[in-house]
Amino acid sequence: MTKKVLVLPGDGVGPEVTASAVSILEQAAGGRIEIIYGDIGRSAHVKTSKYLPADTVSLAMDVDAIIVGGVIPPSGRSYQNPVRELKKQLNLYSVVRKFLPLCGSIGTQGVDLLVVNGNPDSILNVIETESLEGVNTHNFLSRVSCEKLFRKTAQLSSMMGRKKITCAHRISMFPLLNGMFVDLFYKELTGSGFYLDDMEIDEAASELVMSPQSMDVIVSTDMFGTVLAGVAAGMVGGSYLTPVGSIGDHAGLFEPMHGPNQVMAGKGMVNPTSAILSGAMAMDHLGMPSEAEKIRKAVRCVYVKGTVTPDVGGTATAEELTGSVIDILNENEG
Repeated sequence: MTKKVLVLPGDGVGPEVTASAVSILEQAAGGRIEIIYGDIGRSAHVKTSKYLPADTVSLAMDVDAIIVGGVIPPSGRSYQNPVRELKKQLNLYSVVRKFLPLCGSIGTQGVDLLVVNGNPDSILNVIETESLEGVNTHNFLSRVSCEKLFRKTAQLSSMMGRKKITCAHRISMFPLLNGMFVDLFYKELTGSGFYLDDMEIDEAASELVMSPQSMDVIVSTDMFGTVLAGVAAGMVGGSYLTPVGSIGDHAGLFEPMHGPNQVMAGKGMVNPTSAILSGAMAMDHLGMPSEAEKIRKAVRCVYVKGTVTPDVGGTATAEELTGSVIDILNENEG
């Protein structure tokens, strides 16, 4: 059965990196996916005066996976990020990032990590109010979303053959908020077959840097999970190498970890690897794990050969890197 994939290219380098991901997805899927396009971000605003048009939301509700590029925010505090808003409407309560060096010459060897945290607009609702004295922030952490987050973490960890799940928190500063989070972590996952432990966020960050091989899966709230993900991204070579998936009970949205990078748009030199590997995560979500693994193996092979962009020490253009991945996929099919 053909799966529908909605592509929202976005702004800046978004159209370039999503185009790379789509060309590789189509090669790997062999006619089993249908690509549909929509608009989001500044490019959508130019056409419709909306950063997230109603037509885009309607399309997103009727597909099997979504691939999104970065969006350029306008100036002003009232702006609502349309990608976050779409995640909220689709109830994508978990954000999943995989970290693994792509070759021996890039990043810290020994890192093989899955970081899962709650989508900020589903699990952690933040309300900010401004006054003459300053800004007040109110956080709400949903018990139900926490429970779903932990169940999703266990499901993904089992699929990937992971053995250990660490809950990263800040109970020392937020005893009620993070205390509930940790209590539910043990309540949901005790007896699941995984080794479980928990750490304060600073301890977890230190352990990750000092002994990366000791960390397998980390689950946290958005506030802390995003920080740990940034640390892990730096350890494997940066955000341009890191895939991201936002996943709910049914829907899945996949995007590069980096932003729209307006300065590099149109130059053909921005590394598309994050978008390509996010596309591989989309294939997992679509029930095509063997095709997803073929993409990941092809990308690793390209990195070993050195056909990579300048940000990771090579001289290749984005088009050349993408073409090399496709060539390897073709060779493996032959």
